[in-house]
Amino acid sequence: MTVRGWCPTLFEPMASGDGLLLRVKPRAARLTATQARALAEAAARYGNGWLDLTHRANLQVRGLRPETVAPFTEAMLDAGLADPDPGVERRRSIVAPPLLGADSAIPASAADWLAALEALLADQTLAALPSKFGLVLDGGGALPLHGVEADLILRLGASGAALHLPGADLHAPGATPAAVAALLRAFLAIPGARRMRDSVRRAGAPALFAAAGLRAEPASAPGPAPQPIGCHRLGVHAALGLGIPFGALPAVTLGHLAHLAERHGDGTLRLTPWRALLLPGLADPAPVLAAATGLIADPADPRLRLRACPGTQGCASGLADTRADAATLLGMGAVPRMGLLHLSGCAKGCAHPAPAAVTLVAEAEGRYALIRHGRAGDPPARAGLTLAEAAAELEEP
Repeated sequence: MTVRGWCPTLFEPMASGDGLLLRVKPRAARLTATQARALAEAAARYGNGWLDLTHRANLQVRGLRPETVAPFTEAMLDAGLADPDPGVERRRSIVAPPLLGADSAIPASAADWLAALEALLADQTLAALPSKFGLVLDGGGALPLHGVEADLILRLGASGAALHLPGADLHAPGATPAAVAALLRAFLAIPGARRMRDSVRRAGAPALFAAAGLRAEPASAPGPAPQPIGCHRLGVHAALGLGIPFGALPAVTLGHLAHLAERHGDGTLRLTPWRALLLPGLADPAPVLAAATGLIADPADPRLRLRACPGTQGCASGLADTRADAATLLGMGAVPRMGLLHLSGCAKGCAHPAPAAVTLVAEAEGRYALIRHGRAGDPPARAGLTLAEAAAELEEP
């Protein structure tokens, strides 16, 4: 099961180098402490005890076996972490404001919009939406969802909701749930439609907006992506953002964070699309900071400028142990001061599909091709580099 173009779900496992992957999609980017413990226990019991935090603020559970898929699925349904309808669960892909309910700067309408979008995606008339199709609901606030890619972005502001489409410098103000439904049906009416960006190229954003009864207007560019790591003051309380190195989270750490959230915060963990978790409702972040060993609490931590897939340790396509090699480069001080360093086990570049300042693509164990300001599949500037040679190249501009 190595075909690209679809995503695993709770009901549709994907084969990987360390077993089967299942994806859990917490509603509203939120895990209660009880749900977090249930997920941690099930990941350790039925998988290999590791979870990946994805760019869609989902959690992938690794290392399941064919005989453990059903009991894990049942445990997640019991915890309220999935829709029992496999089709609805497949379509239920919404990146929500991570601090919804904790940040008063997020419009009150955000919760209603999220419920409306969930109900819309449960509609069987949209059953043909592709499995990779995703939505973003951006409520602004302390951590706006700027820079998060999706097929459809809904931004909330003081004047209402506006729809944005990928690849277009236009938006459509005055959006309603009915308009979103009409736009999705217009997308499905385009023959062979797989991603919204392709449909925008073929039909044009104005035509797609018009099909939803909306008018396209020039849109200003969104601001830069926020920094989720560190302490975010939200009135009398704070939310602490903790980075997950390489997005790989041990189940035991998730259980530990659930305990900290219950003891010091509002009893929830919030997932972000930036491979970071948030603990809101903290009167004093210091006890959580002291207990969050192994996680990233400093926005200047060089690990935040590293991206690496599991490589040979978790993927059949991997040609090198990329995370171990990334740790070696980190120890050598070879992480660029600006931009990202991406180590990819193959040319697919799953850990970071976008361009990076430097990308190292494994060619064999201990050998890499180097790409500057590009993606893993781009032609390399150098090939056959050892880690030491790659580190020397990284010192050059």
